[in-house]
Amino acid sequence: MKRMLVVLIALATMLPAAAPARAAGPAVEAPLVRCGAVEYPAPLTGCGTDPLGRGEIEVKRNGKLELEVSGAAPNAAYDLVLHSLDGASQLAVAVLTTDATGAGEVELKPAFELNQAGVVAFSLNRNGSVQFVAGFDDEEELKADLIPCGAVNLPAVQTGCGSDTLSKGLVKLERRGEVKVDVVAGPPLTTYDVVIRPLGGGPDVALDTLTTDAAGHGRLRLDDFVPQGTVGAGNVVLRRESLDQFVSGFQITHKQAPQVAKLNSGLVRCGEVNTLAPLAGCGIDQLKKGHVLIVETGDVKVQLQGAVPLMEYEVVFVSFDATEEVSIGTLITNPAGTGHLHARDAFPVDTRATGNVVIRRAGLDQYVTGFIVVR
Repeated sequence: MKRMLVVLIALATMLPAAAPARAAGPAVEAPLVRCGAVEYPAPLTGCGTDPLGRGEIEVKRNGKLELEVSGAAPNAAYDLVLHSLDGASQLAVAVLTTDATGAGEVELKPAFELNQAGVVAFSLNRNGSVQFVAGFDDEEELKADLIPCGAVNLPAVQTGCGSDTLSKGLVKLERRGEVKVDVVAGPPLTTYDVVIRPLGGGPDVALDTLTTDAAGHGRLRLDDFVPQGTVGAGNVVLRRESLDQFVSGFQITHKQAPQVAKLNSGLVRCGEVNTLAPLAGCGIDQLKKGHVLIVETGDVKVQLQGAVPLMEYEVVFVSFDATEEVSIGTLITNPAGTGHLHARDAFPVDTRATGNVVIRRAGLDQYVTGFIVVR
C-alpha cells in the first residue's frame, strides 16, 4: 500500500498544473476623471466642463456593469459610451441620471454578452461633449485584464491585430505613477514593446519592453513613470511585428443567468382602487394584505392574509385590455382568513404576457394586483 501511495504521488507531481480558472470578478475597475483634466499620455479634445466629485466604472467578466458618480451636474442625464481603440467606432451602453446633488448610479446585468470584448475607453457624454472618461489619477488606480487584440469586437472588430495567444494578463496604472503589466502563458521567449495609447488613438507613448520566459510568463514594473499629480487615460498595448498583440480591456468569459421579467405585485381591494379610475363589478371582502408572484418557470404564487375566513376564491389572469382571461386555480382561506395557492406551470414556456391577476368570490372581483401609496 505504501509503494502504491508513493507511485501515485510521483505521478501527480509529473502531471502539468491545470491553468487557473479566471474568476467572474472585475475585468475592469477604473475611476472616472474629468475629460478636461487628462494630461497623460496626451490631453483630450471635445471636453465639457461639468464638475465631478468622484466616479467609478466596473465591468465584470460575466458582463455585469456598475457605474456611479457623485458631485456631477445635478438633475442631468449622461450617456455612457464605449469607444474603439482608435476612437473610430462607439457604442451607447447606458444612460446615467443624477439627482439634485449630482449623484447617480447604474447597474446592468448583463451589459455585455458572453465572448464580447472591448478596451478601457468609456466616456460619459452630455450636451455634445465628453465630460468624464475612465482613467487614473493620484487617488485611484486603473486595473484591467490584458486580452488578445484579436478578441476585441466592441464597438467593432479591432483591426491591426496580431495573432498571439494569451491565457490571461493584468494591467495596473497605480496611484503613485507605477505601471504594472503581467503576461501569463503567452508565447514563450518573446519580446513585446509596451506602450500607452491615448484615448482615440496614437501617437503611442513607449513604456519599455517585456520578454516572456520559457513558460510564456512575463512581467514589467515601472516606478514613478507617470508624473505625480497627473490625470491620465488610455490603454496599455503590447506590440510585436508592428501589430497590436494584447490590449488592456475586458472579455466576457462567464455567462450570467438570463434576466427574465417577473410579475411581483401586491394585492389591493378592488373597491378601493382610485387611480386612474374606480373599477366596476367589485366585491366588498376585507383584506389585510396579499401578494402575487409569477416566476420564470411559469408558476403562479398567491398569498392572502386577513381575507374572509373559510371561503373559496378563484384566481384568474386577465389580459391588459380586459377582454380575455385564464383561470389559474382556487384557494380556500383558513379560520384566520389566510390562503395560499401555488399553481405550477400555469403558463407554458415562452409565454410573454401582460395583464393583472384578479381574485374573485361570489362572481365579483375582490382583489387585484396593484399598489398602495402610504407616504
